[in-house]
Parts: sequence; structure tokens; C-alpha cells
Amino acid sequence: MNREFQLLLILASTSIPLPVMAQTEREAAVAIDQIEIPAAEELSLEQIGASLARPWSLSFLPDGRMLVSEKHGGIRIITANGDTSAPLEGEPPNIFRKSDSGLLDIVLDPDFAVNHSVYIAFVEGTEAANRTAIWKARLDDGKLKEGRVTFRVNEAKKGPSHPGGRMLFLPADTLLLSIGDGYDLIKQAQDPASHLGKVLRLTREGKPAADNPFVGQSGYAPEIYTLGHRNIQGLALDPATGTIWSHEH
Repeated sequence: MNREFQLLLILASTSIPLPVMAQTEREAAVAIDQIEIPAAEELSLEQIGASLARPWSLSFLPDGRMLVSEKHGGIRIITANGDTSAPLEGEPPNIFRKSDSGLLDIVLDPDFAVNHSVYIAFVEGTEAANRTAIWKARLDDGKLKEGRVTFRVNEAKKGPSHPGGRMLFLPADTLLLSIGDGYDLIKQAQDPASHLGKVLRLTREGKPAADNPFVGQSGYAPEIYTLGHRNIQGLALDPATGTIWSHEH
């Protein structure tokens, strides 16, 4: 029996505690099973409005009403007491409604109180060829008026999967738009010339923001803000720190 094995037997039989190595910062951060989770506050659920066809996004109007996009339906207005409008006139034409695709995010212009502008992300095209796009319109008297496409992804994809479609206005009035990898085109997420698998940063009129990180670099689409994503469908801005948070499937 060698000396090392004898030492292990002695330690095991005498139950002498072995020294515990200090956790690294990463180990401590991921040790969620050792964190005491406080009891959640008691919550209650209340349904307001009519049943909807796969609601995807909502945006609160200044008067407290909500604009709601239904992925496979339309754009509706729901009041604080639950009254739900019919689908608004003036939605984008040529919407591809299937599975992941259809009407996606809806956000208000930072100056909505003055210009009443609304931005709608949607999937445009057909099963064989479709692109995530932005529809900009003016909300007036319960209708979407003067609507037009301000941006389209620079590469078409097949099928309904992974369109992305979340939008977020930043304090400088530039607009982030998430674009999925198109599922079957996953390698395009690493292609700097393609919009697929990226977060784009645009002006209100759908042009590349002038100070985007890759503007002027050969082979890079100037709209790109970040790249290498799968299908981001959540974007949020921390108002205290300016940090942008995203989540993707």
C-alpha cells in the first residue's frame, strides 16, 4: 500500500475536515442553489380586454390606453377598463403570418405627444422569401395613417422561424432593432455583411446611425450595432446606468 493511499484512508476514517477552497467570483455568482429566495409578494391576475390572437407586444399611450400587436392578428387599442377595439386600419401590407412570424414589436416615437408616430416591426413576404421590416405610421383617430416601410433586412430568408423583431429607443433617439438568425441561416450571424443574427441601430427613418461601431469598415453593414446573435426578442434599457439588456432564445 503506498503512502498516499494510506493517508487518504486515515483522513476518511478520522473524519478530519479537508480545507475548503474559497469560491471564485464566478462560482459564487452561479451558486444559486445556496441563495435564499425571499417569499414572493402575493399576486393577483385580472383579465382586461377581449381574447387576443397571440399578443406579442404592447405600448402604453400617454392617456393610459394600450396599443397591442397580435402576432397573427392585428393592432388593437385596449382601454384601462378593458374595452378592446377592432384591428386598426392602416397596418402593414404583405405580412407573413405563420409560427414565429407576423406582427411583432410596437413602440412609440420619443416625441409621440407631438407627432403621434408609431413603429411596428413585422415580417414581410412569403414562406419562400421574407424579411423583418419596420412600418412607421401616424396614429390618428383610431387609425394608422400615412404608413410606410422605413427599413427592411438586407437578406431574405425562407420559413417563419427566428425573425427577431424587438425594438428599443435609446436616449439619443436612435432605434435598436433585433434581427434573428433565420434559423437555417445560422452562420449568417457571424457574417458582417448580413443583417441576420444582429442588433441594428437606426435613425427614426431607418438609416444607419452615423456613429455605429462598424460604419466605414469594409465588408460590414453600417447598421450593425452588435453581431453573433440567435434570436433576440427582448431589449430593455436600465435608466440608471444606461446598460442595455437583451435576451434571446
